[in-house]
Formats: sequence, C-alpha cells, structure tokens
Amino acid sequence: MATNEYTQIGWIGLGQMGNPMVTRLLNAGIEVGVYNRSPDKTADLANKGAKVYASTIDLIRAYPVIFLMVSDFAAVRDILSEEVRKELAGKIIVNMSTIASSENLAVKELVEAAGGQFAEAPVSGSVGPATNGTLLILFGGEESVLTPLQKVFSIVGKQTFHFGGVGKGSGAKLVLNSLLGIFGEAYSEAMLMAQQFGVDTDTIIEAISNSAMDSPMFQTKKSLWANREFPPAFALKHASKDLNLAVKELEQAGKSLPAVETVAENYRQAVTAGYGEQDVAGVYLKLAER
Repeated sequence: MATNEYTQIGWIGLGQMGNPMVTRLLNAGIEVGVYNRSPDKTADLANKGAKVYASTIDLIRAYPVIFLMVSDFAAVRDILSEEVRKELAGKIIVNMSTIASSENLAVKELVEAAGGQFAEAPVSGSVGPATNGTLLILFGGEESVLTPLQKVFSIVGKQTFHFGGVGKGSGAKLVLNSLLGIFGEAYSEAMLMAQQFGVDTDTIIEAISNSAMDSPMFQTKKSLWANREFPPAFALKHASKDLNLAVKELEQAGKSLPAVETVAENYRQAVTAGYGEQDVAGVYLKLAER
C-alpha cells in the first residue's frame, strides 16, 4: 500500500453530506471520481471538475481508495455486490456512512475476503460543517490505512479521532448521535415546559443561552424553537435511524440505557407522525401534540 497521501480518490454517494465534502476536495486540488445512484446529482460536481463514472465497478477500477457516503447498511451492501467484490483486491474501502459497529465489522469481512482493506470514518456534523470543512472524523481501522488518508480528512474535517479498530469509530458515532437526539428531546421539552408555565419563549432561550445548560447545539438550533419551524440541517428521520441502531447494538450486548431507549421511541413516533423530514430538533412538533 502506498504510504504517500492520496490525491486521487473515488467517491460513492452524493447526498446532503457527500456533495459539499466532494466540493471541498475538488477545490483543494484532489482528483475525485464520483458515482451516485441518481445520476442527476453528479452534474454540479462534474462542472466543478469531478470525473463522473457510470458504474461503481468502473470507479473502483480507477482509484486505489474509495469512500462511501450513503444512507444505510443496505446501501453499502448493494454497492459491494458480488460482482464489485471481484475488483477489490488491493483497494481500500473507507465507509463514511453511519451504520452500526456490527454492520461495519460485517463489511470489513466482505472486503478483506476479496483482498481489499477496510476502514470506517463516520463524521460528526451536518451540512454546515460539511460545507465549511469543520466535521469531526471518527476513524476506526489500522493506523497504516489512516496515515495516507490524513490529507483528505484535513480538507473535510477539523479533527480526526482514531478510536481503534473497525467498529470503534461507528460506536463513537452512535454515542454522539444518541447525545444529539437526547439534547434535541431535552431542549424541546424545556421549551414546552416553559410554555406550560407561561414563560416567554424568547426570554427562556436567552436564559438558557447564559446558563450552564447552554451548548453549541442549542445556539445552532435555538432559532428553530423560537420560530417553531424546523428546516432540516440534519433530518429527524436520520437521527431516528441512528438512535434505533444504538438501541439495537445495546440489545445485542444485553444492555439497556433508559434515556437512549425512551428518546429513540419518541423519535420513531415523530417519524411515524410525518415529521421525518423536519430537523432533528423537530421532535418538538411531536412532543407538542401531547
């Protein structure tokens, strides 16, 4: 494996996160070959210099390292079909998608059985940090794989944490996103409690902002609660997916954490009620119905 930093990479998945991350890489002079299941999402990046591939196989053949940024485990498995795995010998697959630790370990087995190397690098942060290059990279894998990826990670993120082997980075992502869901629920309940007590919303927001209960998340989202409108930076349906993954991993280990489980259920109900496309803070809308 090359020890130099990679300046030519393949990228699969151009959603809300993938598009701004690839844009940053192109602007920094990295050659990026792209593939997306919906080809229309490649046009903007092609205009910015990306090389567009019509199939995952063609892209994987062209690059030594391929990044995945897709929706879930099923999408990752679809990409790494039996036909694709025949092309993985000597390749490095880096999964930046948020899936469970056990799922990333299963993907690692598939890739390594095909003669490739695998690492996980989910990110903490939403569209704003993806655009600004201030994501946190939560890496799980071998140091020898991480080292030549540092240039790429430094362009899309402000800090890379190496948690250990595969499974550890995705575990850290579920920890952070479980906290995100819990905070979203807690602040939403605080807003509703204030209303119940007849406390002015703008004033309680100012009080929280100047208290020990303030947080960067609250500062980012406080205008949403103030206006009771929740345009998505990180969609509630994705937060629900991640909370469900965390609960599933805990259950498989025979563990139980009440806050995570309760919040996961509330987010599931919010998605069922039709709020999945709202921001993660939009759990407020479902709680308000009670």
